[in-house]
Amino acid sequence: MGYFFNRKLRLKELELRMKTRMEMRVATAKMVTPLKIQAYERFLLFLERSQLPVLVKRVYAPGLTKDAFHIALLQSIEDEFEHNLAQQLYVSNDAWSAVKSTKEELVNQINATFDKTETGTDVALIAQALVALPNPFVEQAVALLKKEFNEI
Repeated sequence: MGYFFNRKLRLKELELRMKTRMEMRVATAKMVTPLKIQAYERFLLFLERSQLPVLVKRVYAPGLTKDAFHIALLQSIEDEFEHNLAQQLYVSNDAWSAVKSTKEELVNQINATFDKTETGTDVALIAQALVALPNPFVEQAVALLKKEFNEI
């Protein structure tokens, strides 16, 4: 009789532990889900603000020198990126990779555009050249974020 009693007691303890774990998982999911949603929102905003037409419009000002414009563009991207860096905890590795690759591609495009221009080139012409550049990385990253967000 003692064997069955001990076994029944162990089963009750196991059920209680499983129930407690399940309650903790539910509570954790309730806390983490809003953080995940916020991370996807913030990365989407980063990508939208980093699109070259949007970025150039925000940063360009008449009278900027070529070097000052170049630095301002790169600094704007870096600041936005660093501001959202911790959000990588709440998104998939694929989403984080897409955001990071997009940032790197934007920086490469900006640097390449500035490297191709002559020293005395009008900054307005550089701004126009940047705005005209396609960036499929942004579109692909946005599509990935939206797809994953819909799966939450």
